[in-house]
Amino acid sequence: MNKRKSIAIIGAIIILLLMGLIFDGRARFPMVNRIIITAMSPITYLVTEIADGVHNTTGYFASLANLREENEKLKKENDILRQDNIDLIAMKGENNRLSQLLDFKGNHPQLKLQPAKVIGKDIGDLQDTILINQGSNAGLKLNMSVVTGAGLVGIVDGVYPNVARVLLINSPRSKIGGMNLRGDSRVAGIVGGVAGQDASLEMNNMARDADLLPGDTVVTSGYSGHHPAGLVIGTIEEVRKDAGGLTKVATITPSVDFSRLEEVMVVTNYDDFSGLLQGSKKVSTTGIIEKNKGGTVK
Repeated sequence: MNKRKSIAIIGAIIILLLMGLIFDGRARFPMVNRIIITAMSPITYLVTEIADGVHNTTGYFASLANLREENEKLKKENDILRQDNIDLIAMKGENNRLSQLLDFKGNHPQLKLQPAKVIGKDIGDLQDTILINQGSNAGLKLNMSVVTGAGLVGIVDGVYPNVARVLLINSPRSKIGGMNLRGDSRVAGIVGGVAGQDASLEMNNMARDADLLPGDTVVTSGYSGHHPAGLVIGTIEEVRKDAGGLTKVATITPSVDFSRLEEVMVVTNYDDFSGLLQGSKKVSTTGIIEKNKGGTVK
C-alpha cells in the first residue's frame, strides 16, 4: 500500500471518528465538538442558502401565478361593473324620458296618445325625417302630430302598416301655425325650419309692430289644422324686421333636441280642418236636396 492511500485511509478514519464524536460524544468532548462545528459552518451556511434560494424562487413563481390569476379576476369584475354602470346610465336616461312623456300625458288628458320608438333617422342631405315603429295598424294617419314631453316633434307624412315617417318641425318643408304664449301678446305667425341652420326655426308673417321678446315661449296656435293648440314649439332667441322692413321675424330655438329622440307619442284623436270642411259640405248638399223637396234642414 503506498503512502497516499495510507494517508487517505487514515483521514477517512479520523473523519468518521470525528463524526462519531459529534453525534455520540458531544457532552464528553465539547472542545472538539466546537472545532468541528466551526469547520463545518461554511458548508452548512452554503447548503442552507441554496435551500432558501430554491424555496424563495419556488415561492416567487407561485406568487406570480397567483397575481396573474387575481389580476384576470379583477379585470373581469371591472368589465362587469363597467357594463352595469353603462346599463344604469341608460336606464336613468330612459326613465327620465318616460317620466317626461307621462307628465305630458297627464297635462293633456284630452289627447289620445300612441307611444312609439324612433327606429331610424334620415341620413340624407336634409336630415329632416325620422322613422317610428308604429303605423296604420296602430291607428296612425297622415298629418297626425308627433310629440315628446318637451314639445312638438313634427307631423306624420308617411304611413305604412307597422312604420311611419315623421317630418320634423325644423325642416324647411314644415309649416306650423305658431303663437306667442305670453298673455299680453298672443301674436300668431307661421313657424318653419331654416335651410342650412341645424335645428333652427323662424316665425314669419307678423306685423312690424308685433309684440315679441327674446325669451317668449311659442306654442302651436291650432290655426294650421293639423296640430292641437298649446303644444310647445320653442323659445324666441332673437326678433328682427325682414329685409323689406315690413314684417317681423323671430328666431326660435326648438324645445325638442332632435339629435336625441328615442321615444315619442302620436296624437291620434285630433280632427283637422279637412274633416270639418267635408262635414259642412255634406250638410250644405243635404240642405239643397231637402229644400228642393220642400223639406226642412235640421
